[in-house]
Amino acid sequence: MAFRFDIEETFLHSIPRIARERIDRVIESLCEKPQPGVESIHEARKNLKSIRALLRLAHGSIDEGVRLRENILFRDAGRSLSTIRDPQALLDALEYFSKRLESDLGLSTSKQESIRGFIQKNQGKIEQNLLGGLPRGLARKLVRELRDAKRRAALWFDGVLLRPENEWEIFAGIGLRRTYRKAKNLIWQFDVMGREKADDQAWHELRKCAKALGYQLRLLKPIWPGMMDTLVEAIDHLTDRLGDANDLAILRRRILNDPYDPSETNESGETRRIFLRSLDRRAEKLHAEAFDIARLIYAEKPGQFEQRLAGYWRIWRSHAEPKETKRSGNVDAQGGRQERTRRKVKPEILASAPS
Repeated sequence: MAFRFDIEETFLHSIPRIARERIDRVIESLCEKPQPGVESIHEARKNLKSIRALLRLAHGSIDEGVRLRENILFRDAGRSLSTIRDPQALLDALEYFSKRLESDLGLSTSKQESIRGFIQKNQGKIEQNLLGGLPRGLARKLVRELRDAKRRAALWFDGVLLRPENEWEIFAGIGLRRTYRKAKNLIWQFDVMGREKADDQAWHELRKCAKALGYQLRLLKPIWPGMMDTLVEAIDHLTDRLGDANDLAILRRRILNDPYDPSETNESGETRRIFLRSLDRRAEKLHAEAFDIARLIYAEKPGQFEQRLAGYWRIWRSHAEPKETKRSGNVDAQGGRQERTRRKVKPEILASAPS
């Protein structure tokens, strides 16, 4: 099923179901024959991040020890796959600069050739360290751990009593506010100290928070698809820019940490400096664009943002039909089965939801 909540399910049932479905997708990617490729690894990592975002959403209803244990498992699984995916991202970044040498850097032909040679040299170094695929032992270990986690997902909410009056608050509201607040606080810090002074780690943290919010809003998309699509699209633009900037930061560190080459001449040293300056200019542009988008996404107070979505969710849920009714149908006075209908939520009704 799609990564979203179902109107006929409570959070108590839908959260473990979605977790199990995502885990199955990760396992499917890891079991690809003859071995998982780069794209399958990329999909597995995205699905692991979506599960972690689901856990963050359920923060108010799941035991903290359970949540931390499962989050660490999914986090470490994703990190173990990064050795396959990250080098490819660096190669993509180098390819970008190779294609835009003339238009972006405004260098003479000879300097362009020097930069192009520098890029090709670094591409070769990265390609030498590319893994041919996911080690079989690692894949088997991850699959075993994920299957265990899938079985445990059914027990995440053991002992939790579902009360309709606080279902949203404990299963979504608390987690949604925390996710939104963490990123908003980062935006505030960037505003106060100047975004130019924010380090790579802070920008990376903002990206992780925005990614988590994007996954959580995808879960909630059915409450108002049009509005959610617009917001998720903005978050995708934000995380794309921050992701590209993060790749540049990793590439920069890699170049700076390269062992000293005794054969390096003054000219090759200058080539390195020119290329690093071009990385910095590109990263600065990406951060500026990301910051403008982020200020729009995180313009509300966390409580206002969460309560606005809570209002939409309550209207959406008010049109749900219990599963028992779905199975049995409504029986009229003559014993006949009435046709079950579902009313559509009108946009003007949603627009009047409490904020």
